[in-house]
Amino acid sequence: MSSPAYASDEPKSFTTAWIATLVLIVAFVLGLVFFPPLYEAPTAEASSSVLFIGRFHPILLHLPVGALGLLCLMELLCVTRRGEAQYGAAALLTLFVGSAGAVLAVLAGIMLSREGGYVGGNFTLHQSMGILGTAGVLVALVVRILAMGRGSNELLQAYRALYFLSFGVMGLGAHFGGNMSHGSKFLTEHAPEPIKSQMTSVEKWMLAFVEKPKPEKVEEPAPVPPKVVETTPTPPPPAPTPPPTTVPAASGDKLVFQHVILPIFEAKCNKCHGEEKQKGELRLDTFEWTMKGGENSGDKNIVPGKPAESATYQSIISAEDADEHMPPEGKEQLTKEEIALIKWWIEQGASNTQKAAAATIPADLKAAVDTIVKG
Repeated sequence: MSSPAYASDEPKSFTTAWIATLVLIVAFVLGLVFFPPLYEAPTAEASSSVLFIGRFHPILLHLPVGALGLLCLMELLCVTRRGEAQYGAAALLTLFVGSAGAVLAVLAGIMLSREGGYVGGNFTLHQSMGILGTAGVLVALVVRILAMGRGSNELLQAYRALYFLSFGVMGLGAHFGGNMSHGSKFLTEHAPEPIKSQMTSVEKWMLAFVEKPKPEKVEEPAPVPPKVVETTPTPPPPAPTPPPTTVPAASGDKLVFQHVILPIFEAKCNKCHGEEKQKGELRLDTFEWTMKGGENSGDKNIVPGKPAESATYQSIISAEDADEHMPPEGKEQLTKEEIALIKWWIEQGASNTQKAAAATIPADLKAAVDTIVKG
């Protein structure tokens, strides 16, 4: 019985595969030359065509994930010479499709970053590992074609080692991209505690290489009470009209912004307006950034005492299908209690130092405050 075709040591020609691979590599390199990766906010506004292509990134990235994931199973079938002879050509085609998809996804992602608002450790790792993993898969493609052309089992083993390593790097990069879209606790929130702690520690270790150290927060000194000046006793004034029913907020040293308002922003707004991503250059993850505003709101983002002039509040209460409405349609919306609390905070002066224990909050919002503070 004759041996399978691939078992022969005779050199084989893969001219079409070589041409297609060369075109793919050149396209990847030229794409990186014309659109070099950015790790800081873009200094120039991107064209509409660039952003149009860039916004296909979330769609395009599913092609390499599916193809290269399938290839992992195919390569297990190709470990033997018989398996390689039977499935090697299909594996090569799958590898090429996955490589092409990875190139398209990376270049579209770089174009999308021209929109602005993509900074921080998660973005740095997502972009860097995506580029590195794609480059590794392209090199693996070259090695596989060489191995198939020469009938070399040793080159095939080297190819598989390089491919699995590159695919692993891409997978890690995808994880940090998920952190950007869904928050850093999305994958680990419901993991078993031993796995959760290991994943969290590895993630923090990796982020430590690319994140700038955060400045320590300086607690503002408590205001000095004014000196009491003794005066001649005067007759007591008539009893004032009782104010609307209010109740003291949570006790302790908790601050209204830090422990009531900021958690609302973190839950509903900061996936797009936080440290890792700033759509419209707007951040709502600290008091200073919140008051600074974004490219459209500026110092009108929060106007103390005037919710009707505060851009963030107006975007929250606008019609859900309106272009300016936030969060966007389809995202989890703020509750009426959360909206009322933000309005109340602005009306009270939008302070960063007001203590919850010293504040009076309308009785119908007390339960919402307790839930947020304890939550």
